[in-house]
Formats: sequence, C-alpha cells, structure tokens
Amino acid sequence: MKTVKSLAIITALLLVACGGEEKKQPQEQATNTKQYDCSITYGWESRKPYQFFENNKMQGIDVDVLAKAADSANCGLVFVEKSWSELLEDVEAGKIDVIAGATPTEERKVFSDFSIAYREESFILFIPVGDSFTGDSLSNFLSFGNKVGISTGYYYGDSTDDLMNHPQYSNLFVASPTNEASFFNVEYGRVNGVLVDPIEGRYIVKRKGMGSKMKESGLVIPADSVAYMFSKKSAKQDKISMIKANLEQIVANNQVESFIKNYQ
Repeated sequence: MKTVKSLAIITALLLVACGGEEKKQPQEQATNTKQYDCSITYGWESRKPYQFFENNKMQGIDVDVLAKAADSANCGLVFVEKSWSELLEDVEAGKIDVIAGATPTEERKVFSDFSIAYREESFILFIPVGDSFTGDSLSNFLSFGNKVGISTGYYYGDSTDDLMNHPQYSNLFVASPTNEASFFNVEYGRVNGVLVDPIEGRYIVKRKGMGSKMKESGLVIPADSVAYMFSKKSAKQDKISMIKANLEQIVANNQVESFIKNYQ
C-alpha cells in the first residue's frame, strides 16, 4: 500500500458495539498545527478499502477524498461508526453530517443532499473456487437454491431489489453487518456467494488470504454512480456547500483515481 499524503484530520472515533453500547477510541493526533473553524461529522461503517480504522487512524479511499475536500473548506472530520441502516437514520435526523458511497435515490433525496458522483460502484458475485456456476444473471444463481450474502441496508439496484422482494427468492438473501462477514459466511456454509463491489471484494480476498478459496464469477451487476450524502438538517450548510464545490473540482481534475490507486 502506498502512503497517502497526510491530511490534517481532527478525528474522534466513536465505536458502537453490537449491543448498542458506545466505546470511545483515542483521538488521532493532527499531523500539523492547522486550526480548523468547523468540524464535519462523518458517519461510517468498516468497508475496506473505502473506509476503515487501522494503525490508530481513519483511512480509506472515501475518507481521503472527503478529507481533502473538507480541508480546503477549513473543516476537520469527526468519525462516528455505526451500521449502514443506523447511519441513514442519523443522516435523516441531522445527527450526522455526511456518509460516503451512497446511491442517490428519490427516497433519500427527501432528507439529504448529494455531492457530485465521485466514483462508480458495480457489484460482482464472488463464489467458492470449486463452484462451477458460469451464469451471468442473479436469478439464474438463485434458481438453484443458492443463498447470497449481502450487506444490511445496501442498495444493489432495482433489478436486485425486485429479486429481494420476490416470494421465490427473498429468503435466499442473507444480510450481514459487513461484506467481510458475508465472505466468512461462505466458509461457514451459510451462503453460497457474496454480492459485493469488486474493489472491496478483491481487497477482502487479498487481505484475508482467501485467494485459494474465493473467485469472481462472471455475474456482474452494472455500475451505478455513488456520492457523498449530506444531511439537510445539518447546521453547517455553508461549509457543506463549500465541500461539495471542492468535490466537484477533485472529480473534474481526475484526482479520485489517484486515491484509489493508493489502496491497490
């Protein structure tokens, strides 16, 4: 992994245990003496390589991109970890200012504003190495009674949503708090495959030493654009407008790709 140029991020990481109790983590020390005039609350769940806490600091593609945009608006980031479904609720309530990697939907636009799309996110079905499935449709995979691991609260596109709500297939989708947990569910025999963003899936397979156990199938759900999702109830709308403008500049300058390469 290449070293990402240090961005001065004021962080206070709040971890939420499965039982709902919140545990404070030590603050990460800023790497320079810059004083920010605002803090933006960034809600996150662990999704390597997009956002994760490791070596006593927050890092990841989504973190680095937003940190650069926020820094240019003289804002530091404060991180709060929760499940995706809880994060969506907190954005709606105004308890969290922003979350990353969100697909703009009409339902979400009621209570949030979105930045410019900053990357594309498709989904690939990862299956065990010994699995002989060669189909290219999710319905085909499900028709054999195969169970698919998904992440709670994620939006996989309209066609997948239709299958999730289909009486024949709905019970074949097994939700987990994280995609990493879904990969382990394959090992435990709870699911037969994992539907996941390819960059994230490859990262998990590589870091968890699953290269001899898991492979990418030919089943690909086309890419959809994702954006940063900002709460309409945030009291920092002026700063959010600046951050969104900075994100537009980052995208226009094709800088997101350089952040992605840092984690490949």
